[in-house]
Amino acid sequence: MQENIVLRKGHNSLVKRFVDAIILRELKKNGPLSGYDIIYFINQKFYVMISPGKVYSALYALERKGLIRGTFDSKKRTYTITEQGAKALEEIAKESEAILCYLTGL
Repeated sequence: MQENIVLRKGHNSLVKRFVDAIILRELKKNGPLSGYDIIYFINQKFYVMISPGKVYSALYALERKGLIRGTFDSKKRTYTITEQGAKALEEIAKESEAILCYLTGL
């Protein structure tokens, strides 16, 4: 029982730490998304309730860095990945692969 709690907390922590990469990946895969769409996706995919503050803070930071672009679509703001964001995602994927290989001993 205690082991499950520790694993669950580790899982939640990883998802929250990688929220930037998750956002970039979803925008690349599915096109324009709102902050609400991203929160819903993370909850459905990873079973983690992430605070809106965490997601919107990440969105604003990514936009300031030029990795995503936000536009108003009727009543809500939607975000798309930029070319610079797609390149950053590729770099993140390479680094993540190296870390995963290390952790799994491959």
